[in-house]
Amino acid sequence: MRKRPVVMLLLTGFLLVGLVAACANTGHKDAQGELLVPIPQYGAAPLIRVKLTAPTAKDSIQLDAGKAVVRMDGKEVTVEGPVQLKRGPSFVSAGDLGQGTFVEITPATRPEHFSLDGRTYRGILRLYATTEGWEVINVVDLEQYVAGVIGWEMIASWPVEALKAQAVASRTYAVFTMEESRDAGRNWDLDDSTRFQVYGGVGPTDSPKLWRETANVLAARSQTTGLVLTYQGKGFKAFFHSTSGGHTTDPRVALGIDANIEPLGGVDLGEFDKESPKANWEVRLAASEVNARLIEKRIDPRSPIKIEPEEIAPSGHAITVRVYGPSGHSATVSAIDLRMALGIPSTHFKAERSGDEWVFTGKGYGHGCGMCQWSARGMAKQGWDSNRILKTMYPGSELKTLY
Repeated sequence: MRKRPVVMLLLTGFLLVGLVAACANTGHKDAQGELLVPIPQYGAAPLIRVKLTAPTAKDSIQLDAGKAVVRMDGKEVTVEGPVQLKRGPSFVSAGDLGQGTFVEITPATRPEHFSLDGRTYRGILRLYATTEGWEVINVVDLEQYVAGVIGWEMIASWPVEALKAQAVASRTYAVFTMEESRDAGRNWDLDDSTRFQVYGGVGPTDSPKLWRETANVLAARSQTTGLVLTYQGKGFKAFFHSTSGGHTTDPRVALGIDANIEPLGGVDLGEFDKESPKANWEVRLAASEVNARLIEKRIDPRSPIKIEPEEIAPSGHAITVRVYGPSGHSATVSAIDLRMALGIPSTHFKAERSGDEWVFTGKGYGHGCGMCQWSARGMAKQGWDSNRILKTMYPGSELKTLY
């Protein structure tokens, strides 16, 4: 696509640190509502509030907005050039503009987009002052947000039908999270990391060839506009992951959430994900590294001589793992907790001690619940359309147009 002028927001010293967090919540929860919410019928695409990064702790930043509208507690002014922002305990100071609880910057060009730390985003920017630092939020049209997710959660050159399936799953997940966040009392709905779903905006400002809004991505977005998945008339948390290893699994096994919802119950996908680099994998860790990680996460025994999946789901994913210590003591631990502690790709694994190292072999990458992205690609390559892909990944689900 052709590069358009952008309003440059140069945040001096601003650190955009990706939040590397697992989608899985390892605490067991017994709540069906954890995965199902009523969803409204929108008249048009709503705005979604995306927390971009972990905030910087610096008290002062300089912002060069070019030409933009700056709003602060009811005051509005059009500015050109740099603006010095200072953070107080609960307020933002912006020179002659005075003080306010937050600053909102709206680019003066159409369509609205801006550049932040070398990356282009659609929509507007809000900055709040907190006791920890700055809270930076991109307020953006949901459809623009979906386009900013598809090309980061999947490879932008993948078949359009796979990207369409991702668009519907991502839109469903976003709408669910927006409804869920209403009672959270925070300034944002979700963040841009794997804790929710990866959002990177358009792409690098100075490298249009690397922009994720490819023709395929935009087609996937436009051909599914307003479409979400529902189950029994409600929206559900449409989880997805990279590679299933041939079989997806349910929320209890994958995420520690005790809920029985048909679309997330797990399905046999065969070898559609066979071209994934993580369809089958091997990870080798020094025994000392395994010991250190178990100690860090307070998992006993801490010098294991044997690690063996104990309770195993029909999908092949471990639910619990038995860890044996050198003194004969053994303990049962959550497979999710062990996976996170050791950093292995999935809970579908076997472990063997070989001299001074552990060898972990397994299948799949990610928590294993919901849509398998590499299987969606494999299905699309064999001529499946997105509706068939979604019906297979989320059995019992129905498509609904929200706007």
